[in-house]
Amino acid sequence: MFLSVIIPAYNCEKTIVRAIKSTGVYLNNQIEVIVINNGSTDNTEMLIKKERKSNKNIIYAESENGVSNARNKGIEMSRGNWITFLDADDCLQNLDNKLRKLLLNIGEGLVIGNYLAGKSIINLYSMTKNKDNCSSIINQMLKNPTKYMTVWGKFYRNDLIKKENIRFNNQLKYSEDSEFLIRYVLLCKQIQFINDNVYNYTLSKDSTVRSYNPQMIYEYEKAIFQIKKDLNKYPEYENSFKIFILMQFNLMMVHNVFIKDNKESIVKLKELCKKDYMNNALNIVKVKDIFTPRLLPLLLCKYHFYVFAASIYKLRVIQNNKNTK
Repeated sequence: MFLSVIIPAYNCEKTIVRAIKSTGVYLNNQIEVIVINNGSTDNTEMLIKKERKSNKNIIYAESENGVSNARNKGIEMSRGNWITFLDADDCLQNLDNKLRKLLLNIGEGLVIGNYLAGKSIINLYSMTKNKDNCSSIINQMLKNPTKYMTVWGKFYRNDLIKKENIRFNNQLKYSEDSEFLIRYVLLCKQIQFINDNVYNYTLSKDSTVRSYNPQMIYEYEKAIFQIKKDLNKYPEYENSFKIFILMQFNLMMVHNVFIKDNKESIVKLKELCKKDYMNNALNIVKVKDIFTPRLLPLLLCKYHFYVFAASIYKLRVIQNNKNTK
């Protein structure tokens, strides 16, 4: 088997059939699709089993609740030389002969494609400098996690995952993608980019990350500390990891603290900025970063201009809401 596509499925009756068909499983008998029902209460199970009846390479399984448990179950069942992950409301694209040929010529490596996010093309191929240098690529990933550090849109060697026992950390509720990817790329001998869109990501106001969760900050912090532990033996990534922390902080602000705009929001912003891990990370932000949109609110936080930083985060919440309508 050439490729295993792993799809966690939870209450996705409107999109699961489209996701399965996008894998090319009906056109290529060297592709298997492993769909893991993750506690669905709608018609998801029935639809998957209906597709399974018409193609023996569509495999149905169940796991304990949680996307990490579902993906880990898929890894255990996979038979393909390569693994890729697909969310049930998204689609794969361009799994053509060019990609197949590329995968055939790579050993213990990672292949990364461009992707569509809504109507925007995220061209990782053009964004990435020093594509032949794994260390440089990992630094770029850490500095721009929202673009790079998704588990989907990438192709992983199954034998490397299983040999090194790389699995999703089911204790993490957020950034489990990033943590899995970091552990994988630290073991990679080669990272290859393909200048094609291989994935179509659906911007959804119903996604977990875009929904308010009072535990979100605690969960993001837990992931930050775990990734820090993963990188302990690699001092060359220390500065890039600090930028990763700052980018995660931006997510906390936009997806949690300022979703419910009230007097407590600025209090929470100040409180988080005073934590040791944030203080440490804020030290790398310089005045020259004032023209860098991602770093501007963080620069304001560093110099205690919290009201101005809060205004930027409020605007970003409004913009996010517009993008997902």
